[in-house]
Amino acid sequence: MPVRTTVLSSCVNVGILWGRDSIASTATAVVDALRAMNMLAAMRPGGAQPALRWFWLPMPHEGDATPPPVPAGGDGSQGPLHVVVIPGWLVPTGPQLREVSSRYSQHFGAMLHSHLRGGGRALALFNGSSLLAHCGLLAGRKAALPWVFAPSIVLQSSESGPAAADGAPPADVVWQREQAWQRDGALWTTASLQDTLPAVLDLLGHTPAAELAQAAMHALLFDRERQLTATAAMETPTGHPLAAGALELARRWLQAHRNEPYSLQATARAAATSPRTLLRWFAQVHGESPQDYLHRLRIAQAQALLQTTYLTVEDVAQQCGYSDTGSFRKVFARVCGVTPGAYRQRFKLRTSRKQWLARQTPPGADSAGEA
Repeated sequence: MPVRTTVLSSCVNVGILWGRDSIASTATAVVDALRAMNMLAAMRPGGAQPALRWFWLPMPHEGDATPPPVPAGGDGSQGPLHVVVIPGWLVPTGPQLREVSSRYSQHFGAMLHSHLRGGGRALALFNGSSLLAHCGLLAGRKAALPWVFAPSIVLQSSESGPAAADGAPPADVVWQREQAWQRDGALWTTASLQDTLPAVLDLLGHTPAAELAQAAMHALLFDRERQLTATAAMETPTGHPLAAGALELARRWLQAHRNEPYSLQATARAAATSPRTLLRWFAQVHGESPQDYLHRLRIAQAQALLQTTYLTVEDVAQQCGYSDTGSFRKVFARVCGVTPGAYRQRFKLRTSRKQWLARQTPPGADSAGEA
């Protein structure tokens, strides 16, 4: 039965190609990201219905190709697809990759063209971009390609792309050699397996599930500032010092004293330099003043607290070094573009306080005293 594709709606439907040689790790990483986003959606008001669904799109005549054992994400009926994921294939050589993508293009090629014309999006992971190339969809586009298969994928694109109106050869794919992953229009490509998660979350950030994708990024991807501003109860990597010049000493001082009133003089003393020199160096290296850097550290900590705790905005401000809540709100809005309250509602990573307390109640306990 042909797969229906359409423009995006409120529930994002994701189709994942699967066959005998498909790479399981990329497929399951995509499913885990979708599951995490549905978990976040369920914690929000009105979140009874999943925000995302996913389906396997099996390659015909490969009955021995069983998809990874991950939880089902659909109701058994394939709805209109908004995102198509190509997990890539575990093959040893370029010629074998070309043979696999040729077989897949015979079954999925027309669907991919129709899907993209209808406003859908596609994510090709690792060497899955070979299928896009074989279908003529990478001609003239920027793409991140795995170096070991890049020559074969580039050649496929040049052979399969549409000819120019004047009969000139098809435009070559623009290999972004220094990019881990790349977006060009409605197509996303990655250069390695480890780039799967940031690429899929960026793609979903361009769908109606954008806010959930951004919240999931905060929780699932490495964020240096979040790591450095984690609450005292959490272990941080700051116990492993880096080689420290004056700027690094200043940065460490601001990190260690971020909850105290800002003092340029004290920061310069910690860096063993003058305030004027520190300002000049900080601007040259970091593109901002030490105070602006301190604000970003504080706001990163505030974001984590707003997402994961029940502290009031006033308490968050105090814990992050702002004695005046009004000043905190202004700085937060300037850095994040929204108020602290709006940010909490949009990106919270915990259930309501009432739900949390209910979960902590021992079995059989009397709940009459709940607040």
